[in-house]
Amino acid sequence: MNKIDIHFENCFGINSLTATLLFESNNKVNAIYAKNGLMKTSFSKVFKKIQDGKEIEIKDLIFENTPVNSTIKIDDDYLIKGEEIFVINSFESQYESSSISSLLVNNDVKEKLETVLSLKIDLLKKLEETSGLKISKVTSGRKVFELENQIIKDFNLPNSSFLQNLEAFNNFNSNDEYLENITYTDIFDPNALKKIESPEFQTKILNYLSESEKVYKKYKFFEKGQFSLPKLKNINKGLKENSFFVKNNQLKLFGSKSFKDQESLEMKLKEVETKLQESNEFKAIEKSLSDAKGSKLRDILESNIVLVEDLKLSKLVNLRRKIWNSYFRKNKLILENLIENYKLLKQEIDNIDIQQTKWQEAIRIFNDRFSLPFKMEIDNINSSIIGENLPKVVFRFCSKIDKNECTDEDFVTLSRDDLESKNTLSQGEKRALYLLNIIFDIEKRKNENTKTLFIIDDIADSFDYKNKYAIIEYLNDISKNDNFYIIILSHNFDFYRTICSRLNLGREFKYHASKNENEIKLSPEHYQENPFIAWKKNLTSGKQYSISDCKKHIISLIPFIRNVIEYGVDYKINELTFENDYLLLTNVLHYKRHSQTITIKHLKSIFNKYIGKDNFDLSIPEEKVVLDLIYEIANYEILDSDDKLENKIILAIATRLYAEKYMISKIRENNTHVYSWKNANGDSTEFLNCVESAKNQTRLLFDAFKQIAESSEIKIIETVNIMTPENIHLNSFMYEPILDMDILELKSLFNKVKGL
Repeated sequence: MNKIDIHFENCFGINSLTATLLFESNNKVNAIYAKNGLMKTSFSKVFKKIQDGKEIEIKDLIFENTPVNSTIKIDDDYLIKGEEIFVINSFESQYESSSISSLLVNNDVKEKLETVLSLKIDLLKKLEETSGLKISKVTSGRKVFELENQIIKDFNLPNSSFLQNLEAFNNFNSNDEYLENITYTDIFDPNALKKIESPEFQTKILNYLSESEKVYKKYKFFEKGQFSLPKLKNINKGLKENSFFVKNNQLKLFGSKSFKDQESLEMKLKEVETKLQESNEFKAIEKSLSDAKGSKLRDILESNIVLVEDLKLSKLVNLRRKIWNSYFRKNKLILENLIENYKLLKQEIDNIDIQQTKWQEAIRIFNDRFSLPFKMEIDNINSSIIGENLPKVVFRFCSKIDKNECTDEDFVTLSRDDLESKNTLSQGEKRALYLLNIIFDIEKRKNENTKTLFIIDDIADSFDYKNKYAIIEYLNDISKNDNFYIIILSHNFDFYRTICSRLNLGREFKYHASKNENEIKLSPEHYQENPFIAWKKNLTSGKQYSISDCKKHIISLIPFIRNVIEYGVDYKINELTFENDYLLLTNVLHYKRHSQTITIKHLKSIFNKYIGKDNFDLSIPEEKVVLDLIYEIANYEILDSDDKLENKIILAIATRLYAEKYMISKIRENNTHVYSWKNANGDSTEFLNCVESAKNQTRLLFDAFKQIAESSEIKIIETVNIMTPENIHLNSFMYEPILDMDILELKSLFNKVKGL
């Protein structure tokens, strides 16, 4: 696989998305950063529906827009197949791997297992033909294994296992041979069984059959077990409905005259019925045996009078087994061959050293990276390997601190249901258990050399940093598999950035998702390294960056350099009256009385001292006031479609400055108002003097502003506090909040504040 072409229209909220993602032999991972609510879940759902073979369910669930298009093409050659996709969601609490059994067996066991399962199917097909039950059927949208489950139930087998109880079927009785020609469902269909269990049937069926015998002797055209009065009635009904008696058509019954019209035939039927109704036994149960099920049951009993004894209520359970045994005797050679091959398979299973299986290897892969407070074992290894039950993983807990000191007596064993009901596991441990089941499925695909495109949707969400890095290392491992291709989606920029770094992804494999009108776009990441490094390198215009870009880089570095000073040494080299350099930059990021005195020249000296760079573009005048430059860029040099990080930072800074400037002016205008702060009261002058040296200027200003402002103004400033606090106090470890902001939202807020 060299590339996939994706085209989605109206798919779970994605109006339109067209993208081509590349894969190379040394890089088979694509990473997509998308803020929450943009496209991740919808993108994954489309792939999941294709994986599950449910493409018909892909649609716009809210607006039901059409047309729907969910095309995923591989190498311009063919549409991707469901089995080539594996979607891994962030978390599924009830997820259980179906791959465990395949990780428990080696090739020798697999070959013997395939032989056994093939012979089992051969036998079940024979039983299906005879019994009237289906091997499997769909009921209420769910697949049910009808035949096998019914046999297990009738024989009351332990372990609910067909194969593990084969010897129970190898118990024949020559006296029951006649049963092999009786269809199981003709007796034990709920409708037929209801008739059999009725008091009338149980007490009068023998007399009923005796009276029927008299009729068969008198009226030779009936045949016991074949042709009875109810069937002749059906024939009469059909002849009437189809206008048989025209143009001298006649009906000839054996031992009777020909019937030339409907009336004469119905008279004969009346005669037979009158004869039968002379018996009270006949009248008691004839009606229940007149429908299709009853008629079939009657035919069986008339041909097999000995069966009446087995139909007594006390013997019905045993009759079920006798019928099955008659079927097994009929297929004796297949059954004996199956038993012999199962014994050989059982020997192989019993000799399995679980510590040397692929399942245990998957456990080791997990334990090397994660830790959980329990050990895991498989409680039903036989039935899970032969596919009769999902592997039942049990969890063993020991209270000792050093688990190596635990003996068997020290462990408490719980099933997964026990864990859920007791709410034993923390949310993190539940997520880790989910991840373990995912590893089982991945390891199965690895072992079977299955070509797979993994869609991984925020798998590290809510994990701590240690576990996030563990996940990243595992993704790095599987990305080296020749058959694996990976698309990682995340709304967590730190995780996305770490993935790109640890997996050494190049520019063509890193994408940011954005929305332009109704279209989702996947754009190559603008910065291929830490953005602060890129800005630092490009303070002067050239081939790649314009003068406007360089001015933006300078302003965007201010929050970062202020943090460098805060975390390092403040050399206090500024030429103004600020007591330190940190305070000078604070006067650029917050509106204070000396903010308008800081120029580009002052910034250059600070930049040179702390990051060794002062090569600002020559077109930027040194006497330019920094705040004025910020306002100019925010007002005139940021396009609606340009959502680069530096544009968002500058809009956030400018918005905060305008908001603080406005709040200060309103407070100063209302000098007669007494402002309350820190359990003290004062006029505007006293209050503003206090705010000037406070750590949280914006919060103090806003608390005072709310005392005097209109509700509409308060709402706008409140939005500033919500959208911009973390964006201005920016550092190299955290700039995801502002990256998630929509450029149009920021511009709209900026214009509202400016409008005040």
